[in-house]
Amino acid sequence: MLDRIWSAREAGRWQEAYPLGNGRMGAVVYGGITRETVDLSELTFFSGAPSRENNKQGAATAFREMRALLQEGKEEEAMEKASAFMGNRGNYGTNLPAGKLHIAFDDEGKDIRGYQRSLDLQNGLFSMQYRQGGNTVDRNAFVSWPDQVFCYEIRTSEPQSLTGKLWVDGGENPFLSQKAGEEFRFLVQARETLHSDGSSGVDLTGTVRVWCEDGAVSCTDEGIAFAGCSRLLVGLWMETDYEEKAGIRVRRHKNTADDRRRLPEQYDRIRKTHMEDVKRRMGRVFLRLGTGEEQERAARIPTDERVSALRRGTEDPSLSALSFQFGRYLLQCASREDSPLPAHLQGVWNDNVACRIGWTCDMHLDINTQMNYWLSGPGNLPECCRPLFAWMEELLLPSGRISARESYGRKGWSADLVSNAWGFSAPYWSRTISPCPTGGIWQASLYMEYFRYTGDEAFAREHAYPVFREAVEFFTEYVFQEEDGYYSSGPSVSPENAFLKDGKKRYFSNGCTYEILMIRELLEEFLELASLLPEAGETDRELKRRAETILPRLLPYRILPDKTLAEWKHSWPAADPQHRHTSHLLGVFPYAQITPEETPELAEAAWKSLEGRLYPQENWEDTGWARSLLLLYSARLRKKEAASLHLGSMHKTLTHPNLLVMHPPTRGAGSFMEVYELDGNTGLSMGIAELLLQSHGGKIRLLPCLPKAWDDGCVEGLIARGGIRADIRWQEGELREAGFTAPRQESICLEYRGIRRTLFLKAGERETITVEFFGSAER
Repeated sequence: MLDRIWSAREAGRWQEAYPLGNGRMGAVVYGGITRETVDLSELTFFSGAPSRENNKQGAATAFREMRALLQEGKEEEAMEKASAFMGNRGNYGTNLPAGKLHIAFDDEGKDIRGYQRSLDLQNGLFSMQYRQGGNTVDRNAFVSWPDQVFCYEIRTSEPQSLTGKLWVDGGENPFLSQKAGEEFRFLVQARETLHSDGSSGVDLTGTVRVWCEDGAVSCTDEGIAFAGCSRLLVGLWMETDYEEKAGIRVRRHKNTADDRRRLPEQYDRIRKTHMEDVKRRMGRVFLRLGTGEEQERAARIPTDERVSALRRGTEDPSLSALSFQFGRYLLQCASREDSPLPAHLQGVWNDNVACRIGWTCDMHLDINTQMNYWLSGPGNLPECCRPLFAWMEELLLPSGRISARESYGRKGWSADLVSNAWGFSAPYWSRTISPCPTGGIWQASLYMEYFRYTGDEAFAREHAYPVFREAVEFFTEYVFQEEDGYYSSGPSVSPENAFLKDGKKRYFSNGCTYEILMIRELLEEFLELASLLPEAGETDRELKRRAETILPRLLPYRILPDKTLAEWKHSWPAADPQHRHTSHLLGVFPYAQITPEETPELAEAAWKSLEGRLYPQENWEDTGWARSLLLLYSARLRKKEAASLHLGSMHKTLTHPNLLVMHPPTRGAGSFMEVYELDGNTGLSMGIAELLLQSHGGKIRLLPCLPKAWDDGCVEGLIARGGIRADIRWQEGELREAGFTAPRQESICLEYRGIRRTLFLKAGERETITVEFFGSAER
């Protein structure tokens, strides 16, 4: 069992426990012997409420005046005017933990041998085994997507050896519980005062039922007691009133009393169906780094011990393979086809840290939500994107139309730096990180990626094009032409950095590189869609003409005298040269505006910018997502040594014992302790995929940035744009064999070590090549 995380010790904290999820419910299981703890979370369990008052009255006028003041060089006055522009926080809210499930056993925990707990990534099953005297105890837990239930089962070899009690608490949330026949029911309310008014939010209702063999179960208002049991089965269900409060349609079947009552007789089917469901997704991609023997040998060592060994300098390529699959596992746990929301900052889980600090546990639109989903294409999990698109179309875009009109005075839609369960799209409520109206279109580029990976023309016509059309309406009005004929934009920030002018911090300006590159990508993708959908392009001829006029005249990238890429139109220095955000380099990744082949001078400038960010190393704001982005940049720029360094840093300094990636407190993003973020894991997995296969710009590149430590390996099932499945095998650092399968007949351009060849594929038929296909590829 290679794709398995395991430990020989009980978890002592959240960062050691194992996560389960079904796209709505989350459970983090500790594996306690005498007292089991399961942290509960729910995707929609948000405080706050929808509001029509998110945009400040008179903001559009203030924005026009800010732009004019900057054009006159009056930064101080523009900064003062920003107070009349920034958004209203109101009842913004945050996702909150839903509480804890506790199971306490009448057992002193003595004479324990052979303890082991594990998480099988291929079937989504938590397992735990140990021996105590002559008794063997087996436990397992899972959260089922098909049946929408959390199950926890305990089996013992010694009859009638299980006695104890079970209860749920709501943590810091308002909480009520009561007995209802054989069921223990509870109500938890998402209420807090840091991000909302303390009286608004989602209500969650939960139900717990317990069944046993050879013993007795009794339920009270405080919990459930069990005595003399040989086997114990716990079922837990949770639902919220989120859809009603958000005003959107309900996407799922609600559980019934009959569903709950029948769990014992249906349990074997439910477990089997759950395991098959997860396997169907996880089994699409296989990755081995190192020889099979090396990977099997490493898998016999507890995962937490392997993480510790890496920190001491031990090489362990197969841990990167495990981390790759873990990122895929977390994404399919956090985001399913019918999830009522997209994955938030922490996926479907909540560590009770992000929600208690200033950033909140929400949908950040300046890197985090985007990075959550980049993996879905090459990682062969395209369906995971569907709740993101549904949330955008049901909540973010309608709200964004209001923001476009009220905060910017434009048609179309916009969304700034952050959003939430209520569709917040207004400018951020601090003038240090607003305006930033391109957060929404950065998110919208995932529509185009979904289409490129799946080839779903109906999706392009019915979903992607309408979203892009309205965004282009906004940004073709938003840009303005300068005296030199170039189109500029702003004022806006370069998230979340600042610059120094006359010794003072300045936060926004006209012509930020980040904003211009985002507008460039939007117009390019819109025109690409319009060419693929001629009927749409014909209907929107004038809008298409405006896009075609503006695109080639957008402000170009600029290289500074120190050979780095300019972050702003001006040349004032960054206030924090080692800032964690590198938004001006997004043309390298996720986009392909800057490549070593097509724009070598810009690629070199981007690399110089990265070197400047990282040195001195002790000043770099190291976080999981930021380090993942460095890995992705290095992969695109073909910097093998740098890629290896970033991989090592992720494993050695940013990975918890359970392989969850952390965001430590930094000078620009403070916290009372490290924060878990889903994008750290999915970004790492995406980086690993990009080291092995890249497919931007109409070419499929094989092993474009293979680390030296990965001298042997194979991958099966990675997806290239065009929906092409790629299987690659290499040995001693060189390609041995690759196979490709396309959903439709086409010719593809393959590249290996700079040599390009064309391969013809028939629909559904696998074509295999060897390194000889490329002729004289240098070894």
